[in-house]
Amino acid sequence: MGLQRQRPGLLRRWRSGAAALATVLLLATACNPAVDEAPEITAAPATIDGEPEVAGETPPATTQSLRESTPEVPAGSDGSPRRGGTLRVLLAADPTPITGWTPWDHVCAWSCRNVLDHVLETLTVVTPDGSVEPWLAESVVADPSLQQWTVTLRPGITFTDGEPLDALTVKTGIDDYLRSGRASSSHLRDARITSVIVVDELTLVIEVGEPNAGLPAALAGPVGRVFSTVAAHAEPETFARAPVGTGPFVFRRWSVGAPAVLEANPDYWRTAADGSTLPWAHDIVFTEMPDERQRLDALLDGRGDILMSRSAELSTAVAAATDGAGRRLAAVRQYDDNAGAVLFNLLRAPLDDIRVRRALVAAADQARLVSALGPDVDWLAATQWWSPASIWYSEEAAAAWPTHDAERARALLREYTEDPERSDGRDPGEPVRIRVLCTDDLALGRMTAELERQWESTGLVDVDVETLARTGLVSRVMGSVVQSPSFAGDFGATCWRVGGESDPAVLASAAVGPVRTTPLNASNLSGEHLSALVSLIKSTDAGDGRRDAVAQFMAELNNESPYVFLAYSSSVVAATADVEGLGRMSLPDGRVAEGQRLGVGRYDEVWLRRE
Repeated sequence: MGLQRQRPGLLRRWRSGAAALATVLLLATACNPAVDEAPEITAAPATIDGEPEVAGETPPATTQSLRESTPEVPAGSDGSPRRGGTLRVLLAADPTPITGWTPWDHVCAWSCRNVLDHVLETLTVVTPDGSVEPWLAESVVADPSLQQWTVTLRPGITFTDGEPLDALTVKTGIDDYLRSGRASSSHLRDARITSVIVVDELTLVIEVGEPNAGLPAALAGPVGRVFSTVAAHAEPETFARAPVGTGPFVFRRWSVGAPAVLEANPDYWRTAADGSTLPWAHDIVFTEMPDERQRLDALLDGRGDILMSRSAELSTAVAAATDGAGRRLAAVRQYDDNAGAVLFNLLRAPLDDIRVRRALVAAADQARLVSALGPDVDWLAATQWWSPASIWYSEEAAAAWPTHDAERARALLREYTEDPERSDGRDPGEPVRIRVLCTDDLALGRMTAELERQWESTGLVDVDVETLARTGLVSRVMGSVVQSPSFAGDFGATCWRVGGESDPAVLASAAVGPVRTTPLNASNLSGEHLSALVSLIKSTDAGDGRRDAVAQFMAELNNESPYVFLAYSSSVVAATADVEGLGRMSLPDGRVAEGQRLGVGRYDEVWLRRE
């Protein structure tokens, strides 16, 4: 039994272009009605619900989906993938581990996860469309209150040190390691886990302090990352350098600043969709190469086999790139559930008045703003936190996002500026003044200049743009506990990022939580109607009802106009023509998930054509 698909995944949309965008936008993300029936997260057949919408020439990219499949493999004399060889994966810049790879102490971002996910697996996984599927867990079942979750582990799985995967190991990992970890304790807090109870060898019950329909998604992250606690206890220093998990690869060699070298686990428990053993490659060498263009050049001239990136510039460039033999790259590209925005501080007049916020949103020409960032970049205008590829994407929320309407903007601004009780204290008839805070990035500078022109063209807005370094901007936006109220921030409007990969309950709680205790509520938006919808998301099961609750929340958030949306961020995993199987992941029940999220690739089903 597995996790039930929340709905067939929407296929991602993208546009192809000739040039690239290099932009730096900031990431702001964390990471009770009665429930009649307890949701059981079980496996169900999935379908593909369409073809990708493509403008221009179609690049050699796989689209994300989840389906029943047997791999189509063109090479090998017997029609099977070729075993052996060394995959060379080029990673983007990431906080490089200096104390080791312990999952409770190391903050493992996107590049790091390309490595660690192949060694330490999780109880569940999130597929490219955002749905949750079982992995080391065979099933995850909630009681009617959504406060007790029974996790049943798959039988017969062992760690690479020979220790069995059992319920006591999972409990010990959470209680003795994750709770005190610098990187994992906050995730346990967000998941609201209060206790873990062992029922039998393969069964445990996870208790949470409040209804949390998003727990299965949490088990796909640091909370659900399973490791051999025997190895962690016996030799902590050795474990930090080479953690022991159940994954398709094991650490062979790693030192600070050097590539991480993994070798195949000969006793890996999972098989491909056709029943053949995994992994295909004998080794993987992960090398960090921070410069985006140099990483692509290295791939094209044969110094690597695969690259990953979360750069819109590189994602665009790989679509048209060819190697020395004129062969195009295989590219798995995606618009991620994360969007650039110009975010308003609702505690700062005149942005505390919804008329002004709605006017500024209506006055903003989104297409021109994104074009100012980079006119030829592959981009998709955002209307909500989730891209059209996600199961959480909502047509209702998209419809709630207003189109450019200069006349409406002027009418709302006139209504506010002529109001003798206007919140900014200026005399009736005077324009509103908006100070925009942004980083000193060139692309963002072009965008804010265009935004200034659009807002001031109403004749009722004066704009001041202030630029500063990224760290300084984050400090100004987040604020501190000594402010009144705490975490109010010191800005009017700012360049920011909204959304993220976390479960909707986590994202929504952070976005509209109490200002005094929620630093990630950068817009300082709150209200009983929004809090009620957050509670609905938390306490509604993982079916259509939960998606409806998320859609209601997003539509209401758009109605409050806390920011001007720009475009979705993008990511890519690309490979040379010698690589097969990129973007493929066979689930334990035999179905196949295709695609990638956030530039995090899976390479156990990837193989090389060359000898």
